[in-house]
Amino acid sequence: MARFRFRFDASLKLAQQVLETAQQEYAVELQSWQVCVKACEVQQARYDNAQEGQRHAGRHRPEELGLWQVFALEQRRRLLQCEAKQREQELVMENARRYLLEAHREVEKYERLKAKQTAAFRLAELQKEQKVLDETGQVLHWLGKKFVN
Repeated sequence: MARFRFRFDASLKLAQQVLETAQQEYAVELQSWQVCVKACEVQQARYDNAQEGQRHAGRHRPEELGLWQVFALEQRRRLLQCEAKQREQELVMENARRYLLEAHREVEKYERLKAKQTAAFRLAELQKEQKVLDETGQVLHWLGKKFVN
């Protein structure tokens, strides 16, 4: 019996390698985004503390109010920078996700094609086998008639 050989096996393997690379790249970008999110949370807490210190100084120590305002403005500036970096990382992560989806579709395409071709090959082999069996049956029937007469 003949063995099935997928003509695009090299392409499938290459697509699988691209998929693995895309998965790794997406994981790295996702991790970078999570770091940005955590950094923004930390910076938001610092900014909130600075605003609370500013309010407290405004009520109880007016001489420190100017320092707290400068500190709060600096924390706000850092928070805005952090949020901008997070938005940039979201775009990078989204591009990596799109690339991952494309690579996944490519692998699925080759796998579906391989499954279809495998099924078609098996059907053709079964038909060949059935044809041989039918011919054998006819020959045996013909030989049986010839020797009976």
